[in-house]
Amino acid sequence: MSRKLRLDALLLVIALFFFGPGVPAWAQEEVFPTQEAIEEARSAPLFAAHELLHLTIEADFDALRRQDRSQESEERPAILRWSEPEGSEGSLEIQIRTRGNFRLMRRNCEFPPLRLNIRTGEAEGTLFHGQDKLKVVSPCRLGQSYWEQYVLREYLAYRTFNLLTDASYRVRLARVTYVDTSGRDDPFTRYAYIIEDEDAMAARSGRRVVELPEGRQVHPGTLEPHHAVLADVFQYLIGNTDWSGVAMHNMTFVQGPGGADSATIPYDFDFSGVVDARYAAPDSTLPITRVTQRHFRGFCPSEIGRAMETYDSVFALFRERKEAIYGLWTAQEGLEAGTVREVTRFFDDFYRTLEDPRRIESQMMRNCRSIGRD
Repeated sequence: MSRKLRLDALLLVIALFFFGPGVPAWAQEEVFPTQEAIEEARSAPLFAAHELLHLTIEADFDALRRQDRSQESEERPAILRWSEPEGSEGSLEIQIRTRGNFRLMRRNCEFPPLRLNIRTGEAEGTLFHGQDKLKVVSPCRLGQSYWEQYVLREYLAYRTFNLLTDASYRVRLARVTYVDTSGRDDPFTRYAYIIEDEDAMAARSGRRVVELPEGRQVHPGTLEPHHAVLADVFQYLIGNTDWSGVAMHNMTFVQGPGGADSATIPYDFDFSGVVDARYAAPDSTLPITRVTQRHFRGFCPSEIGRAMETYDSVFALFRERKEAIYGLWTAQEGLEAGTVREVTRFFDDFYRTLEDPRRIESQMMRNCRSIGRD
């Protein structure tokens, strides 16, 4: 066997180990964003500021709320209108559809999550320049005020991760007025937030999203160590266990050219303790009974060859950003005083752990996972 064939065979064995059978990530066609696409993603006006947006969406919400409860639901015509803080206004004809899993089911949510499909060419020069498909997270139900508090809490969870790394999903908060063109429902206005498209998120760092074959997994040892530990500790901060960085559950896998800078980017935090939604519960296989009980799900350093110094540097970053994290939550318009107190106490417990090496060992590192446990 030639040296090249032996090398190819070795690479295949490695890929099968890391990614399982099927098409490994390194064998997929590598199409990475151009420098122009990178700059456009970084400068997207929708996510260039954090001021509250005021949006109006006109669509057949009777059909969207009562009929379109399938992941295969059709797109429906809609009009998106907006006004920005400086007073400018605009509108676009778009397509809209429902999306999601848990929140898409009628028994769980009265109002489903939405996806906006924007015609890129028509959005040029507007607030939505460069945007294509955007996820919108609205209150799950339209009654009591705590449903809006959940939206604000989850929005701020994303913003908290933004304070720690640029390799994260950007979000934009809005007050959205929903106008039902069928005439069956009265207009209503609620807080909602828009999530950056996954390809744009990856493009900002010159990376691409890697779609793994169904059932395939990512070996944690292949990830860039600092970001991997950062994501694990962030999930612990917000009390989230509804994720898997191996099976890509509520995580997006991104890579740079040649498989470099591999990372998993977390999203979807409504089952976290910092949101504390009344419908949320931890998986029954975990040794906790409430989402407000933290459980560390990062991998043990010795299992994947990570140096403990990487954890120490990540802990130091969280300490450094503590004031900014608390300030983000205390300054948020619309967040009730009781919510701020709850979250502050929740974060206080996390930071007490970071200040005590014995607590780090007993509450985090002793619960770290071995390969094969996810």
